[in-house]
Amino acid sequence: MRKAFFLIFVLVIVSCKKENTESPIVNKKTTVSTSESEVIKRRDFPLKNLSKVEVLSYEDRMRWDKQSTEKEDNKYTKDLVVKYKLNFDSTMIKERVILNSVLKMELLQLMSQDSCKIEEFVSDCYMPRHMILFRDQKNRIIGYKELCLSCKGFRESKNLENYNGFCFSQIEELFKKAGIKYFDDDYE
Repeated sequence: MRKAFFLIFVLVIVSCKKENTESPIVNKKTTVSTSESEVIKRRDFPLKNLSKVEVLSYEDRMRWDKQSTEKEDNKYTKDLVVKYKLNFDSTMIKERVILNSVLKMELLQLMSQDSCKIEEFVSDCYMPRHMILFRDQKNRIIGYKELCLSCKGFRESKNLENYNGFCFSQIEELFKKAGIKYFDDDYE
């Protein structure tokens, strides 16, 4: 009788261990890929020479960058990056943070998802205060996304036009993890 009980006990322990080691899921919502190249290949991410990702924060650019307010056919006409460099006054930048490899991978996964599962309502305003810069090995800007987290609006480089499946709340959370502290102007 004792031998049968002991045998059943061993079988239960062994079967529990197999269940725990097979799952690649970190939490119930997100699976983690093993490499950056795997994420890039999954949706044919256009930035093959990506070396680092930088996040910028600044005051509402529409208030101080007068060229950016010009519109044609309901689209802004000014290019934010020209010849691999920023095309606005960089002295207005409050924070610059280079994402570590874990946050860089998380950002690529957010951008590569099919669509945001959370319903987020878009406003008419556009008061961008954040920009994500994608840089190559020569530190040149090869892509960008400028974001207005309050209205859920953005501008981007042409090579990133189909990578908008992210939730703005997830991007904001990622910025906070990266150390960005500036999110909103005080309008008193």
